[in-house]
Amino acid sequence: MYPQVSGEQKQTFSGRSGVTAKVAGAEQDDAPKPSPTPAAPKDNLGKTDRAVSPAGKPKAKKEAKPASAEPKKEAVKLTTIDPLTIDNAADPVVQKMTQILNDVITVVNADNASGKYSSALTKAKDALTSLAGDVTSYSKAASQAAEEKIRQSQLQFDNGAKELIKRIEQEQADQELQWREEYEKERQRLAETYQEKLKAELEATQKVSDQLLENQLLEQSIKLQEKFATQVKDRVESERSARLSKLNDLSHSVEDLEKLTAKWSEVLDSNLKTQHLVVAVDAVKSLIESSDRPRPFVHELAALKEIAADNAVVNSAVASINPSAYQRGIPTPAQLIDRFRRVAAEVRKASLLPEDAGAASHAASLFLSKMMFKKQGLAVGDDVESILTRAETYLEEGNLDEATREVNGLQGWAKVLSRDWLNECRTVLEVKQALEVIGTEARLQSLSVE
Repeated sequence: MYPQVSGEQKQTFSGRSGVTAKVAGAEQDDAPKPSPTPAAPKDNLGKTDRAVSPAGKPKAKKEAKPASAEPKKEAVKLTTIDPLTIDNAADPVVQKMTQILNDVITVVNADNASGKYSSALTKAKDALTSLAGDVTSYSKAASQAAEEKIRQSQLQFDNGAKELIKRIEQEQADQELQWREEYEKERQRLAETYQEKLKAELEATQKVSDQLLENQLLEQSIKLQEKFATQVKDRVESERSARLSKLNDLSHSVEDLEKLTAKWSEVLDSNLKTQHLVVAVDAVKSLIESSDRPRPFVHELAALKEIAADNAVVNSAVASINPSAYQRGIPTPAQLIDRFRRVAAEVRKASLLPEDAGAASHAASLFLSKMMFKKQGLAVGDDVESILTRAETYLEEGNLDEATREVNGLQGWAKVLSRDWLNECRTVLEVKQALEVIGTEARLQSLSVE
């Protein structure tokens, strides 16, 4: 009646084990036995047990009884067990025990021995009910234990997964930080190497140029001295007697030599000034192009102006630069591109707005600007999207002048929204144009000296 324990020997019972109908017959061996009857009356017996007369009395049996035997009272039938009224009726053990107990009750009812075995069968029913309850309790306990074990396993798995994800994310963050530090170090190293290389090349160029000028001047001086010595010798030898009359010519030759020497000194000074001007222009360009953020170049520009001194072209070019540009610096190309993309998004929204736009129109323009198909490359057309696409393409190619021309062609609110960006681009272009003018002037001076 209880679940089988692992390793326990299984007990089996035959269908005819237990109490049978022969018990009642054994106790009545001293009574006269009824004569055998055909098989048909057996069916009639079952019918007469259930049949009831109209007055509510059972029908009398037609079997003949011996005269010496007293009529027996029919025993009260025991009711079979309804499987639906038992807890956990679906359990195979409970079903099997219910079937066995119902078979026993059927046999007892068939032998009219219910009175004798009523208490035993009642105890058996109670035991069966208790068994069903125990099975239910054991099933619930086993189910709860299994659910708790599953929950603990799932919780352990979730904790392990979270810990693994956290560890992976931490490793990724550490790796990214390490790469970023290595990148910054490498970038700083390359910048320093480039500056050192540029400085070394400028110094070497300056030294070569100075040495070349000195060599030329020395060579010219030697030639002049040789020529002068030859002339003096010829004059002395040819006009030894008229030495005093030729002193005037000798004095003129000395004056010519002094003038030539002074002129070469001016050439050397002009060349040095030109070289210094080129170096100053390159320093300003290097500061602007190598910076990753706007940086003032007041000192570099002041040095450039001081070197130029009385050069009207250089002074005009320096004066054309907006003071805010060299005091606060100019935006880098990356900053201009980033600012342009933000301005372009606002311009696209504004291009979809009517003149008397309300809140709904603004919301609709925002939605439509997100859904618009963006063109690529050098798009053809005068619409806002084509102009913005061409401008962005020119910016990515480094052609700031053409990008500014494209954006300057916008009309209405689109041009109003991009006005600040255009002003920044004009400032950058003015600075670059001024530096190009100064560099060109320096090259022209170098060519004129040569």
